[in-house]
Amino acid sequence: MLEKKAVNHFLLAKGHLLPATRLDSAGAILRDLIVLDANSLDDAYFSLYLRVRRFDVAAFEKGLYKGRSMARVRGLKNYMQLVPREYLPAVYSASKAGRETAVRSLLGTWGVTDDEYRDISKKILESLEGKEKTLVQLKRGLSAVSRDIVRRRKEKAANVSIVAQAMHDRWMLLRGGVGRHPGENPGRFSIFKNRFSVELEMDRGEALLLLARRYVKSYGPACAEDLAWWLGITLNEARHALDKMENIEAVEIDGVEGQFFIDKKDVLRIKEIEDVPIIFLPKDDPYIKAYYNHARLVSGEHRVMTKFGESASAVLIDGTVWGSWNMKKERLSNICTVTLYKGCPEVREESMEAAAQEVGRFYTGGSVEVKITQ
Repeated sequence: MLEKKAVNHFLLAKGHLLPATRLDSAGAILRDLIVLDANSLDDAYFSLYLRVRRFDVAAFEKGLYKGRSMARVRGLKNYMQLVPREYLPAVYSASKAGRETAVRSLLGTWGVTDDEYRDISKKILESLEGKEKTLVQLKRGLSAVSRDIVRRRKEKAANVSIVAQAMHDRWMLLRGGVGRHPGENPGRFSIFKNRFSVELEMDRGEALLLLARRYVKSYGPACAEDLAWWLGITLNEARHALDKMENIEAVEIDGVEGQFFIDKKDVLRIKEIEDVPIIFLPKDDPYIKAYYNHARLVSGEHRVMTKFGESASAVLIDGTVWGSWNMKKERLSNICTVTLYKGCPEVREESMEAAAQEVGRFYTGGSVEVKITQ
């Protein structure tokens, strides 16, 4: 029987959230996380900042948008995700059916026929060959096509943006680019295969098993429901993948219902750690978002997930969620409001203030006013 606190401390360390376990390379962190949800790039960057010793947003964006080691794509559960190159085929194949359903719905909603899609997508690829272009530039270059096709619609060239979005979701196009300032996303389109000469198609079953193995290695102890949630598959599919795995062990966690699976080599490494710092997690951080079962993470009836399936920003005390935080601008100052749950363990106010200021420096570039409520 494993203790909850020891499990949380182990996962903080394995997830590189403790100062001693941070790495120098953001790419290495991303490979350990497998994928990182990035609907919000600011939040994704803060997740990396917490795990990398000296995280440089500008350098990371250069690698993300100009290099060939990672990509930002529509991935598992139809989320925008940062995916290392080595996992691109598995993520593509595991998510393909869900993405295609969404693309078909998008095209149908806007009345884009298969013939129209083929015609416009061909011209978009021709226009982007060897170049990056914004949506405005694409529309301008394809205006002759779009005027002919959308005469029945009020919005000129609306179908160009819809087709470009569909191509992006099908991994034909990438979107992003290095802006004038770190964190600024100009939204330029480019051709996926021009950057990644990789065979994306693989057997879906093999893709699921590969990702499931990596998930247990990175996030175990985890239950079948956790794996199904993270991959966006059925519970039966998750159980089938776990049944196929070797070198994993089923364990129980004190006070948490269910059976959890972990790499056999990791079982003896689970132990409590002294001096675990207060950590402010951004929305959709994998320490929370990678799990369906949050019984070991949060006390009482507090919720760490929104109704939209996103994990909320969280204040971790000793590895457990004991509050939330948000950043907002009011006239001349930026304010970080920290809301602690009832029954929160006593901590030094200076430590809470320091953690909030760290968040403020990352998101605003300067100091912030901190308000702590309970």
